[in-house]
Amino acid sequence: MVGPRRLRSRFVRVVGIVAVVVFAGGMLTSATAQVIGPEEADHDADSGQVEEDEDDGGPQAPVDFLNDRFTSFQDVTDDQVEQAVAQAATFGENGNTWRLVGPSNIGGRVTGLVVDPRRPNTIYVAASGGGVWRSTDAAATFQPAWPSGQTQTLGSLAMGRDGTLWAGTGEANPSGGGLTYFGNGVYRSTDGGRSWDNWGLTRSGSIGAILTDPVDSRRVYVAATGNLSGTARQRGIYRLADNGRDWRLVLPTPNNTTGGVDLAMDPTNHNRIYAVLWDHQRNNGARVYGGVGSGLFRSDNAGETWTRLENVIGTAPTDQAGTGLRSDASLGRIGVVVAPNDPNRVYVVSATQYGPDKGFYVSNDGGTTFTPSGHAGGSSGYAWWFGRLWVDPKDENHLYDADVNLRESTDGGVTWHVSAGVHADQHAMQWDPNQPGRIYLGNDGGVYHSDTNGTSTSWVHATYEPFNQSYHLAVARDDPTRLATGLQDNGSVRTWTATTPPGDLTQWNAYGGGDGHEVLIDPTNHNTYYECSQVGSCRRHQDMDGTSMTINLGARHSTRTTTDAPIVLDPTNPAVVYFGGNVLDRSTDFGNNFTQISPPGDFLTGPVPPKEDDKGPFYANEYATITWIAPAKTDPNTIYLGTDTGRLWRTNDLGAHWTEFTGKGLPTRWVNAIVVDPTDARHVFVAFSGYREGDLAANIWETENGGRSWDNISGRLPNGPVEMLTYDQPRRRLYAATDLGVFVNRDGRSSWRRVGRGLPNTSVLDIKITGDGRTLYAATFGRSVWSVRIDD
Repeated sequence: MVGPRRLRSRFVRVVGIVAVVVFAGGMLTSATAQVIGPEEADHDADSGQVEEDEDDGGPQAPVDFLNDRFTSFQDVTDDQVEQAVAQAATFGENGNTWRLVGPSNIGGRVTGLVVDPRRPNTIYVAASGGGVWRSTDAAATFQPAWPSGQTQTLGSLAMGRDGTLWAGTGEANPSGGGLTYFGNGVYRSTDGGRSWDNWGLTRSGSIGAILTDPVDSRRVYVAATGNLSGTARQRGIYRLADNGRDWRLVLPTPNNTTGGVDLAMDPTNHNRIYAVLWDHQRNNGARVYGGVGSGLFRSDNAGETWTRLENVIGTAPTDQAGTGLRSDASLGRIGVVVAPNDPNRVYVVSATQYGPDKGFYVSNDGGTTFTPSGHAGGSSGYAWWFGRLWVDPKDENHLYDADVNLRESTDGGVTWHVSAGVHADQHAMQWDPNQPGRIYLGNDGGVYHSDTNGTSTSWVHATYEPFNQSYHLAVARDDPTRLATGLQDNGSVRTWTATTPPGDLTQWNAYGGGDGHEVLIDPTNHNTYYECSQVGSCRRHQDMDGTSMTINLGARHSTRTTTDAPIVLDPTNPAVVYFGGNVLDRSTDFGNNFTQISPPGDFLTGPVPPKEDDKGPFYANEYATITWIAPAKTDPNTIYLGTDTGRLWRTNDLGAHWTEFTGKGLPTRWVNAIVVDPTDARHVFVAFSGYREGDLAANIWETENGGRSWDNISGRLPNGPVEMLTYDQPRRRLYAATDLGVFVNRDGRSSWRRVGRGLPNTSVLDIKITGDGRTLYAATFGRSVWSVRIDD
């Protein structure tokens, strides 16, 4: 058995690995049912066998709130991840204190939500990269209920009948762009989130669901999902045993790409449990979100044995494979729910391996048999992003399905419509037992509530929820309060409008939709600025005379463009705009027209490797692309660029000729960032990320001779992804934004220090220095934007 243990590793960002592992065969099946017994050991993800784990040593001391990997199938272990975290901890905190800037009025992805039945108007939510938050005013405002110094990545949340909060770290939702974060197990709080104990399963990667027993508060079930692109020793369905101190693996997985993702319980029989296993994986470019390990199971003896539920009478219209819930390569994510007022009514929704709905099914005999019903999902095709159903506790025919839009049925799933008035991408919902007709909802836009049982347009959005996920950040050169950031599923937002200058920096407003990615502000005229949504859909905005004009950028010449496509302004002439796909485009008129300046085809990137070629309908042309572009300020003809295939290039004549540095001592890894010294075009820093390939090294390299030779200046920098670099040339300081904090190099070589105090322990994806050189801004992926004063 596996018991509680102290936190020793934080989340790890995963975007992919080199190879997709395809497994033959599947779960043992018969014409009727499969019975699976429990295991009392960890599941070894590499061998498919079970092995005894070390003694976790019982519950650990609580983490006082007031005091405040990725692992490949080949070489990275849980211990290596823990070593990286321990390495980061040795830096400590020093210097000035980080300050939350904003936004706080928008809200980010919510992965879990529970209502406190003992306290009116009180709920708790788990934010994807933002920890646990508590509201005592019916979801109008939220305050932290999770220590900022602990990992902020959350995948699930539950509350026991005794009021104990259970939080599962590591998000199980694999976003299309690949930003899936992993955690370090399950936490428990008995004082409303003021302090937390780490309660084990530290090697589970991510937690898809937690289920508490309403009869025995010491009995808790956890769906351990594992790592999307690497190993995780603890995968499957676990049950808390031994008087609530140890975890027992009761439903193991058949291969090392399968984990647990959903749980449900018969409200009248606490020994009847429903569980979902999900077979899914991704690498650098390919996503396969289904497989033979996926399946729906039921236990009638509290998890001692399990029966596979696959008896579907008929075929759903959306099930092109015609395999229903049987083990099949086309079976993707599954969601299951039991009607609280009718335990025989069970609803199931399933997806295919590439995203479209596979089928929606209804059972009136507790899951023994199912029949297909209406089309629960919309037409988004992203069903792997959701996999959740919720049923009205007073009406078994009133239910909701998670999709891009919130889908509602009032006739038991025969017909569906949209409950409008909420943000896209639904993930969490619960009815309030203290307030008839009140429902709380969590999605990619934060938290909502309805007091009329979820009727369309009745939803009210929270007003204070500072847990946004930023991809990129821009700061006006002449005004340190004029900020813009691109947010996951919340577009691009800014601190000003066309008619008003920046004021309250907590209140940001939108100027671009979709997933907000790259944002730019013209350094010579802050009334000209840019924003991009996914795959390089970019626009230029211009404020003038109290109005704002939006211009779509001109046609570009790439046939492949990554989700987070790079667009940069020339540092000497802001009318010159560069854009990267699989070729490099250049504009000399602020992006109205572009000219291709690199050779055609795959010259810069190389072709898409067959094993990294995505076969789904959405992402087939988003790999083997340029990921960063760095024009030199002192030489307008010199440009450096890098690719996701690990290639690094320089041109000294605006693209007529190219020099490649790949294979000359540098790692062949995804290029995350390039910085050229503004006073010397030969002096360059490059950040590589190998997490997608099972390499934990923090790779930062420097050249002082234009690339003839390179030095690894990573030094003692903690081993974790380096997301962004920025160079303070007057002080000769290099800043690195990482998944383990923000660090500064002061001597140009290998001496690194942590920057500031009090920055929440979540990934930092971008950093910017203000024009006056006095402030450093950090854009986090879960806790919004922060700032710290820079001392000389």
